[in-house]
Parts: sequence; C-alpha cells; structure tokens
Amino acid sequence: MIDLVKIGSVFLIIVLLLRFRWNLGLVMFIGSILLGTLYLLDPLRQATVILKASVDLETLNLIAGLLFIMVLENIIRKRGVLKRMMEAVVNVAQDRRIAMAVLPAVIGLLPSAGGAVFSAPMVQEAAATVAVTPERKAFINYWFRHIWEYVSPLYPGAILAAAIMQISLSQFLLFQVPFSIAVVAVGALLGFRGIPESSIEGKRDAQEFKALAATMIPILASVILVVVFKIPLAFSMAAVVIALLFFYRYSFRDMKTTLQESISWNMTLMVVGIMIFKGMLDATGSIEALPPFFKASGLPSEVVLFALPFFAGLLTGHTVGYVGSTFPILVAMLGGQADVPSMAFAFASGFAGVMLSPTHLCFVLTVKYFKADMAVMYRLLWLPVSLVFLVALIRLWV
Repeated sequence: MIDLVKIGSVFLIIVLLLRFRWNLGLVMFIGSILLGTLYLLDPLRQATVILKASVDLETLNLIAGLLFIMVLENIIRKRGVLKRMMEAVVNVAQDRRIAMAVLPAVIGLLPSAGGAVFSAPMVQEAAATVAVTPERKAFINYWFRHIWEYVSPLYPGAILAAAIMQISLSQFLLFQVPFSIAVVAVGALLGFRGIPESSIEGKRDAQEFKALAATMIPILASVILVVVFKIPLAFSMAAVVIALLFFYRYSFRDMKTTLQESISWNMTLMVVGIMIFKGMLDATGSIEALPPFFKASGLPSEVVLFALPFFAGLLTGHTVGYVGSTFPILVAMLGGQADVPSMAFAFASGFAGVMLSPTHLCFVLTVKYFKADMAVMYRLLWLPVSLVFLVALIRLWV
C-alpha cells in the first residue's frame, strides 16, 4: 500500500504541474527526483539512473526521430508542398462537405501544436455557401484534425508509447488502425448530418490527381519505412529528410537555417524526462509492488487502464502528457510485459480525455475562431468520443 501512496503522490504532482502548463520534460524530471527521494535512493544512485536513461539507445533514437520529423514538417511547409496538397484535395473532392473534412485531416498529417487553427480558415472557406452552424464547423475542423494520432509514426504520443512498452512502433500502430477508421466513420456519420451536398467549382483532372499523389510522397514514404519495412524511426526519417534536401537542392546555409528553425530543445527535454522517469521506476523497485496490489484489490484492470490515462488526458489536454505520466505506471501494473491490446485501450482512453479537455489547445483555438458555443460543442463531442472509445473497448475484449 505504501508503494501505491508514493507513486500516486508523484503522479498527482506530475498531473498538477502539467495542468499549469509546465514543460513536460521538466515535470517528468522533477517527478523522477521526487520518486527517487521517496524511495531513499542516494544522490549518486539517482545521478547514475539519470545518466543511463539519457544516453540509452532507445532515448537517442526517439530524440533523433522526433527532430527529423520537425525538419520534415519545416521542409514541406516552406516548399509549398502542403499548400499544393490542399489545393489538389479541394479540386479532387468537388464536394464542400468532403473538403471540410479532408482539409483539417491533411493539416493533421503533420504534428504541430494548435494545428487546428491553420485549417480553421480553410474549413470556413469550404463551408462558405453551405448552411452550417459555427459549432458544426468547429466540430468538423477539430474532429478530423485528430484522425492520425493512433496510426501515424510522425506523432510523438504513439512513438513514446511504443518506446515505453518496448515494442516495435509498427506493431502498436497497426493494432490501432480500427480506431482511426472509427474516427473517420463516426465523424462522417455525425458531423455531416443535416448538411446538404454542395459542389465546388474547380478542375478535377489527371493533373490534380498527380499533384495529390506527388505531394503525399514524403509522408507516405515515412509511414511505409516505419510500418511496412520496420526500419527504426530515426533512420527512416533521416532517409526521407536527406532525400528531400537533395531533391530541393538545399545549400549548406539553407540546411543550417532549416535545422535552426526545426530543432526544439523542449522536445528533447521531453523525451529525456520521460525516459528518466521510466528508469527511476525500475531503479526504485516500485513497479514490482503494483501488479500484486491490483490483483489483490479485485479492481478490474480495465478500470485502471481507463481511469489513469483518461483523467491525465482530460487535465493536461496533451497526448504526450498522459502517455509520459501514466504509461510507465500502467506497464508496471501489467507486470512489466508489453500487453498491446491493454495499452492500446489505455491510449484510446487517454485520447478520449484529450479530445474532451478544455485545456486542449486545438479545442480552445477552434472554438475561438468559429465563435462557437462551448456547451454546444461538448454536446456534439460526447457521442462521437464515446463511440470511438467503445470500439477500443471491443478491440480489447476481442
């Protein structure tokens, strides 16, 4: 029981600090030091754990992979690839309803904080001649912006989850494919209800289809290398980025500028902080007490797998926040073994919390842009979020 109190205290402090928008990496580092102190680890032992976790091969692979993802996002955005992709999407779709959904989905291919604010003007334009309430437009923009979190190797939440579980990223992403399919199906079913069909004037020829295919190549290549060929994230992203640098004939000065614009020390600190926390859980031996406790308590594991990530996601409004703060604990609860169905359910539970979180940056920015009523938005959100969660629960049981 004392182990649960110690871990629970650290968890609450972590969630509280994240709620006040402290840097995630710093919060996880503070949580690690606090955990080590509660378990009476001497400073030298704690320093050893910190050093070992910081230079671990898995940590370095994560840092390099995420940094290359940010460079990829910079290149695609600066070279106009994303803009051309969106133009092709609109011309190929020919239906304003489809365009309203696909435009935020295209923006969502690249992980960027508050990315929904970039697609909001596009959704507004696509819905220009359609009778749609501000809340419905806000829902469509917000909902379809987040269909990739479960299955994209470009998103840090899934990347960190697989690393904490110590399984291949491709295995984790493939298991969650039904979740993303559910997001699209539920969004189309409920998001477009009552919205009449409305065509878009624009060319829909072979050139537009070719443009769409060509602009998708960098992202599709990233997915194929990681998911199909199972090449480590860092090497996959490095290959795609280097190919783009040669294709666009970047000078050394351009490369330097791109790196300076892309590299995020906050992202690096985030990865290191989470991996240190995971290492400290191992070093303190606290994880060994969790499985027997939950087994003796008679509490269904599904309840814990839902509650911890859901409330962490609801409070932090950030995927990496609930993954970093709860997944090391949940893996320990399961005996240290990577149970993919259980952890995928936990991931979906946490993301349900994120989608309903009033601190979620995309949610706040979307509501503000469309001048939508927050209460009405929640009425539109609860059913779709619940249905996707139900798919995750069925996936766990099946």
